[in-house]
Amino acid sequence: TVADELPAGFQHIPGSSFDWAIAPGTGQPPDALSRLVESHLQQLRQWLGSRSQRKPLVLLVVSNAALNRTLAHYGSDPVPGWVPAVALTRKGTVIIDVQYMAANPIAGSATVVHELAHLVLEEAAGALPRWVHEGIAQSAAHQLPDPSTRRNLILQARGAALVPITDLDQYLPKTHVRASLLYAEAYSFIEWTRRNFDHQLHKRILARCRDGTPWQQGFEQETGLNIDDATRMWSEELARSDVYLGLIVDLILSWKGLALLVIIAAAVQSVRRRKRLRQMEEEEWKSQRFPTSDGQNQKDNSDDIS
Repeated sequence: TVADELPAGFQHIPGSSFDWAIAPGTGQPPDALSRLVESHLQQLRQWLGSRSQRKPLVLLVVSNAALNRTLAHYGSDPVPGWVPAVALTRKGTVIIDVQYMAANPIAGSATVVHELAHLVLEEAAGALPRWVHEGIAQSAAHQLPDPSTRRNLILQARGAALVPITDLDQYLPKTHVRASLLYAEAYSFIEWTRRNFDHQLHKRILARCRDGTPWQQGFEQETGLNIDDATRMWSEELARSDVYLGLIVDLILSWKGLALLVIIAAAVQSVRRRKRLRQMEEEEWKSQRFPTSDGQNQKDNSDDIS
């Protein structure tokens, strides 16, 4: 049973369309999260054509370390610290770091949808290229690349330096920057297909994959384009995109850092000046032997007190 396969100490909470598994000390899942999972699971199945009736298992843990311990329990490799959630698609399981969700509620919600999309893609089509998984999952979760990443992607397109789309199927990169750029490329291509073809395109491709057709062949059958022509058209359109927004963001971030250093330096200098002025005032005060109530006595320098 599901409960027997859980890591030690996890609480199993059955549901109507999915089950929870809660790590010790995590607390009960909030109602908003339950509604998010239930609604998007239904929407994703409808969009991607999944006819599965299985109940996914959503495990909640409290840190990246706990996430990796849970992955080890299921025989999966650990993930870097910047990864907040993982989908074990064949097991129908999603593991989510709720500590990340608490600190990043908007991004956390998108992450939940992203991981659910991985599960539904497995239901709808079985094995798929990893870049297809990531591109569709990001598209479903509306995880747009940040302006700087998009700018770098456009510049690579202009320099014909993009990784070939069919070569993106690789292990998760170890650096966040590299992962962001590759994910952005997958997302950009999938979004291009959604703009240039009808909304049901991927549902039809996945149906072909479910019947044993490789994704690339299914894409070519549904669009009438081979993948090389499609990626060329996409990269040419991408290369014509505007890069100024990303450039402005980069400049703001760089000047922000520089401005912060200037402010800190000015504050340190101000503190030092005030400290030196106080020292000078104290030295001047001590140089006069008989201060009066309204300041230093500038006239009486005798040793007598009358």
